[in-house]
Amino acid sequence: MEIGRLRDGIMGLKCTFRAVCKGGFKIPFARIQSYSILNSGYYQTLSMVLVAFLFFAPLAAQNPKAKKQLDAAFTAFNLAEFPDALGLTKKAIKIDPSYADAYSLQASVYEAMRDTQNASKSYQQCLKVAPQFQPMYFYYGEYLYRNKRLKEASAILSKFDSIPMMPSFVPAKHAASVRLKEKAARLKASVQTAMSDVNIAENLKIKNMGPAINTPVDEYWPGMPFSGNRFVFTRRLGGSGNAVLQEDFFMSDLKDSLWGKAYSAPGNINTPENEGTLSVKADGSALYYTRCNQPGGLGSCDLYVSQLDGKGWQRGDNLGAPVNGGAWDCQPAISGDGHTLIFASSRAGGYGGKDLWVSYLNQGKWSVPKNMGAAINTREDDDAPFLHYDGATLYFSSLGHPGYGGSDIFMSRLGADGLWSTPENLGSGLNTPQDEFGLYIDAGGKKGYFASDRPGGLGRLDIYQFLVPEKFMPKAVTYVSGLVTDSKTGLPLKARVRVVELSSGKVVFTDSVSDFFIPLQAGGNYALFATAKGYMPRSLNFQPLASDLDHPFKVGAQLTPIDAKQVFVLNNIFFDTDKFDLKSESREELAIVVDLMKTNVGMVIEISGHTDNQGAADYNVKLSESRAKSVVTYLVAAGVPAARLKFKGYGASQPAALNDTEANRALNRRIEMVVLKLK
Repeated sequence: MEIGRLRDGIMGLKCTFRAVCKGGFKIPFARIQSYSILNSGYYQTLSMVLVAFLFFAPLAAQNPKAKKQLDAAFTAFNLAEFPDALGLTKKAIKIDPSYADAYSLQASVYEAMRDTQNASKSYQQCLKVAPQFQPMYFYYGEYLYRNKRLKEASAILSKFDSIPMMPSFVPAKHAASVRLKEKAARLKASVQTAMSDVNIAENLKIKNMGPAINTPVDEYWPGMPFSGNRFVFTRRLGGSGNAVLQEDFFMSDLKDSLWGKAYSAPGNINTPENEGTLSVKADGSALYYTRCNQPGGLGSCDLYVSQLDGKGWQRGDNLGAPVNGGAWDCQPAISGDGHTLIFASSRAGGYGGKDLWVSYLNQGKWSVPKNMGAAINTREDDDAPFLHYDGATLYFSSLGHPGYGGSDIFMSRLGADGLWSTPENLGSGLNTPQDEFGLYIDAGGKKGYFASDRPGGLGRLDIYQFLVPEKFMPKAVTYVSGLVTDSKTGLPLKARVRVVELSSGKVVFTDSVSDFFIPLQAGGNYALFATAKGYMPRSLNFQPLASDLDHPFKVGAQLTPIDAKQVFVLNNIFFDTDKFDLKSESREELAIVVDLMKTNVGMVIEISGHTDNQGAADYNVKLSESRAKSVVTYLVAAGVPAARLKFKGYGASQPAALNDTEANRALNRRIEMVVLKLK
C-alpha cells in the first residue's frame, strides 16, 4: 500500500506489521497518483513529494491558484481529512479543468472514501487531459482490477506498452522506472489469474469471529497452541483522539465450543510499547513475537521470545544476533518442534522490500538466517509467514505474486528435494481487493483464521475464520510428547532426544532436552531415541495414522544407569515376516547400539531373539536365533569387536506379554540387548 508507506515515512511510525501502520486510518489501496509524484520514482517524505509537484510543472497546471488549492488538498489528504481534500481538488479543477494532478489526487480521495463510481470518473478524466502519461494507465488498470472490473482492467492495461513513458525533456532519472514495467507485467498476470479463477465457488464459510474477539479497533495475527483451546492475537490500542498507539496481546479461552471474551495476556509480556505478530510454540510453553523501538534493540523491530511462567507470560528476551540485525526483523513463525524459525526482514541480501528468511536452532543456538529464495520472495513485500505443524506447508502474504489486490495469502509446500514449490494463491474466495494476512490453520488442518479489513466487519481489521479447501490443507499431523527421567530418582534427566522417520531416514527432531513436544506427520514410521551418558538408551516406535490427532503418543522415557543384567528392547529392528534379513529401517537403532558399545569399551552384551507362539516351537527358536545373529553380524561390520558380542534365540519361551491378541503377539516378536558384563 504505497500511501501507507508514504505516511510511515512522514510520521516515523514503527509497527510490527506494515498494514496497520497507518497513523490511525485505513485507505483501501488509495494512492497519490499524480504523474508528477509517481515519476519521482519512490515515496519518501512530504517535502520530497511537493518538490516532485514543482519539478514537473511543465506537465502540471500553469495556474498558481490551482496549484495552491491542490497543495492544500494534498495536505488534507495526508491528514485523512478526506471531505476537505475532495473540496480542494474540485476548486483546483474549477480553476484549471486540464489539471491532471488534481484529477489524480481526486481519484485517490474518492478511493479513500470508498466512492468507486466517482473514483473511476476521476481516473478517466485524468487520462483524458494527460493521455500521453503511461503510468496512469497502470494505476487506473490496478484500480479496475481491485474492483473486479476485470475486462476493463485488461483493456486499459493493454494500452500500457503502447503509450510513451514520458516526454523527452524529462530527466531520465525521474522517468517511470523499469520497476513499474515489472509491476504492470505482474498486474496483467493477476488479471488473467482472476479471470480464470475457479475458487470463487468454494464454500469456505468465512465468518467474522464476533464481538468476543473483534472490536472497533484492529485485531489481527491469530495463533493457538497445538491443543486449540486458547486463541491468541494482537490488538492495536488507541486511535483517533488518543495519543497512545500501541499493540498488545490478547487471549480467549475455548469453553463449550465457544470462544470467551478476550482478555489482556496475563503476566509481564504487554508493555506501553508495541508487541505484535506472534507465533505460539506448539506445546503452548513459549510465544515468539516482535517488539519495536526498544532500548538495546539491534534494529527498528526485533524478534523476542516469552516463556509461560505459571499462568503468566514473562517479559520477553531478545533473540539477539544472528536472528536480529540492524534492519526491520519481524513476524516470526516458529515450527511445531521449535527448531525452525521463519520471519520477515528488510535486511540486505533480499529480493525486495521485505523477504522471508529462515533460521534453525541447533544445540540452543540459532543459525545465521538464510533467504528463502526466489520461489518465495519477490521484488515486492513478502511477509506474514505461518509454518504449519507438518513442517512442510508454508502460508504467507505477498504483494508480488499474482493476486487479487493488496496482500494476498499464498501457500507453498516443501518437496522431498528440500525446495519450496511455486506459491499458489488461495483464491478469491478468501483473498479480496483488501488486505488479507496473518493466517493460522489449526492442528487438524481444516479450520483457518486470518485478518482482513473487508467491508462488514466490527471495526477496521477483524479476525475471520473459514473452512480450508482440501486443495490447500496441510498434511495430517499428530504428536509425541514426553519427559525423560532417571528411573531411580524420578527426576528429570537431560538427554539427547532424536526422532527419525525410518522410511526416509529423515531426522525430524534432535536436541538435548528433558521434556519434548514433537508434531509428526501422520502415516510415517517413526523411531524415538533417548540417550544420555552413563545410561542405557531408550527406544520407541510410532506409526501414527491420520485419525491419531486426538490420541497422540505420550511417553515417560525412563533411563536407567548402565549396570549388568540390564535389558534394552530394540524396538526399531525390523524384519519381513518369517525372514531374518535386517530391513534398512533398522539402521538408526543399530547406530545407537554401536555408539553405546564404543563409548563403553568394557561392555559385553547378548543379542536375544524372541518370537510369538505362532508356529512350531523348533522353527521359532531357529528363526529368533537367525535374527539375533543378523544383528551381531551388522555390529561386527560396524566395528564392534566380536569378542564382546553373543547371540541366542529363545523362540516363544520368554514372552513379554500374553499371546492372546495381535497387539500382544507383536510385543513378543522382539530383539533385546542384554548387558552381560561391565568393566
